[in-house]
Amino acid sequence: MRFHISEIKLWFKNNSEPRSITFLPNKVNVITGAKSTGKSSILSIIDYCMLSTQSRIVEEMINENVSWYGLFFKINSKDFVIIRKHPVNNVGSQEIYFSSTGTVPITPVVNIDIKSVKSILQSEFGINDNIVIPYGGRKIVAGSKISFRYFLLFNTLSEDIIASTTTYFDFELHDREKYIEALNRIFFLALGVDDANNVLLKEKINNLKSDLEKNERKLKVIGTKERMFNSKIMELIIRAQKFDLIEQKLFSADSGYDRLKELINNYKVLEYSNNLIEVEEFNKTKRSLFRKIRNLERFSNEYNSYRENLKNDLDSLRPIEYLKENFEELIPTLEVKIFINTLDESLSKIKAELRKKRTISTNTSSEIKKLQGLIREIDSKLDKMPTTTKDFTDEAGKFIFIGELKAQLSFYEDKWNILDELPSESVILEQIEELQSKLTNTSERKRLVLRLLEDNIQKYYDNTNSMGVYQNYKVHFDETLKSLKLRKPDELNTSQIGSKSNYMFLHLCLFLGIHELLISQKQKFIPQFIVMDQPSQPYYGDKDKVDAEGKLSQDDDRDTLKDAFQLINTFLSNISREQKDEFQIILLEHAPVEYWSDPVLEHFHLVEEFVNGNALIPERAFKKEKN
Repeated sequence: MRFHISEIKLWFKNNSEPRSITFLPNKVNVITGAKSTGKSSILSIIDYCMLSTQSRIVEEMINENVSWYGLFFKINSKDFVIIRKHPVNNVGSQEIYFSSTGTVPITPVVNIDIKSVKSILQSEFGINDNIVIPYGGRKIVAGSKISFRYFLLFNTLSEDIIASTTTYFDFELHDREKYIEALNRIFFLALGVDDANNVLLKEKINNLKSDLEKNERKLKVIGTKERMFNSKIMELIIRAQKFDLIEQKLFSADSGYDRLKELINNYKVLEYSNNLIEVEEFNKTKRSLFRKIRNLERFSNEYNSYRENLKNDLDSLRPIEYLKENFEELIPTLEVKIFINTLDESLSKIKAELRKKRTISTNTSSEIKKLQGLIREIDSKLDKMPTTTKDFTDEAGKFIFIGELKAQLSFYEDKWNILDELPSESVILEQIEELQSKLTNTSERKRLVLRLLEDNIQKYYDNTNSMGVYQNYKVHFDETLKSLKLRKPDELNTSQIGSKSNYMFLHLCLFLGIHELLISQKQKFIPQFIVMDQPSQPYYGDKDKVDAEGKLSQDDDRDTLKDAFQLINTFLSNISREQKDEFQIILLEHAPVEYWSDPVLEHFHLVEEFVNGNALIPERAFKKEKN
């Protein structure tokens, strides 16, 4: 898929003039310069504008000053613009401006939602609803749509990856585990081994196989429970025969089930059920009578206590009668007379109350005796009923047993319902066989594609002059690990190699070989560009190898890095001259211009040098407090 980035544009929070960086198609667009000038953030900005959920844009100096990030790019002959508001706490913003005609606003405004932009890009990347993940994993669900972002794994080599000894694809820019799963599922679709129809057929076949597995698990569970239930059926048969509910004969599990089911449906309530109801009513009445007796006894106790207290009060007031009769012998004042008269009145009231309440105690005792008589009558009636006979207890046991039968047999009904709902295994197998007959056998094509891939990678590997003792080795692509290994020409086993420089070359050879294969096979899902962040990382990452002017101090290191740049230049020549196509590389580097200008590498184009105060974020964009 022809694709190139034409411009990155930044709008600043202090409303200063926006910053633009432009790129050319079919070139190695180089941005070089010192550390901490924002070179590596260009890769993060591209990823962010291509709708990443999380952001890796550096907060200090860059995100703290930028309000909107813009990416202008071309897919085939169409110009697209995506401008996205700055992330907050590394979370991507939902505010976005989008144009499919290349229209750029003076000031960005929201004119669409993220979901709609993703849908448009899905279509432009050639991904339709029929292209789905054929099998799931821990992070990706089988049958889910393939995202265009999965294919961007083929388009970036960050400084953390380009010299890695174990990882060749830039999962670190994304949700690592999810994108590892994604690469395993789309790799051969991307390389043209599978087509969309094959992927869809595989997804349908996998779904049907999953249905078969679910059926087998359900049947296994049902079979286990059925064996246990058959044993239970025979136990229930014996109990039913003991109650004389069914005839005394031998039953199989199935015939026993049918007979017990018939028993439940036809069981009639016998006359003993009336006894049960009447006994319950008598017992209910007895409980009510006992409550009344308890209440009367409580009342009688409280009343007796009350009378006792009145008697005590009466005894304490008896001296008042003497005082009243001999009042003249006391101090004959009006106050004393009133006090004595008041106490005399209280004494008279207590005497009257004691006389009036005598009949209450008698009435309470009489009522209690009456209630006790009623209880004895009920007990007499209960004694005449068969509550203690075997017939009666058997009848109650029958009711309990019938209830238990209903609960136990309900499992059988549920089992048959489940079996009726399960899809037919033969039908599923027929569907799988029909789909497999339509499925294209890709094993031979896969073998040929992998051979072509290794041939392309080997071509670039043979063009290097910096692999030392490994110079004449053969490359081997590990399709399981998605990594590149080396082996001696006459050996099958791969070798362990050292030096980050060697791994940097292996990363370059793998990616250049993959993209040449994709272009030669006219595959449409992978955009024709790569962003490379510091192939010089194995050298500039070692301070001892850099002199005071920031240049590599050893001739071997300079020659090796020049060899890497020459390899990239050769790739663009092959795409342009042999494939008659286009490809864009954005190269973010520490190395100075002389590394590709002496001798001149025709496809290299210097975009900017971030030196002498020039950087991704110019001074005019700094926040006011930094002025």
